[in-house]
Amino acid sequence: MSPSIGKCGEGGYGGIPMTTKARAGVDELILRVQASLSLATKKEAGCLVNVFASCLEDTLVDHLADEGYCLKLNGVGKLVVRHSPSTRKRVGFSGETCEIPLKRKVNLLVLGKLRQLERVKQ
Repeated sequence: MSPSIGKCGEGGYGGIPMTTKARAGVDELILRVQASLSLATKKEAGCLVNVFASCLEDTLVDHLADEGYCLKLNGVGKLVVRHSPSTRKRVGFSGETCEIPLKRKVNLLVLGKLRQLERVKQ
């Protein structure tokens, strides 16, 4: 299965419009990538960020069926696929039971410097 790589000129990720704070965060990331790789334009750095994000998404989607699949990003953390089993719940007034389907989630386990800074001491 070949991964689909996002286009450079896309406005948002996955066709979803970005909020002002999210756009500011992506712009800061683009500027940092441009500075660290000594790229000539902001557009080149934006393309790299978009390609990385789409490849990361494609990899996780390909392994969503694998319980415990782990993707480690050095200095940030690990993305881990978790499956929660299907459960049976009872509806309040009617008393009938319905089945909640299996859920697959991707959790971010923060590591390194970010983990140390998560805890706020007062």
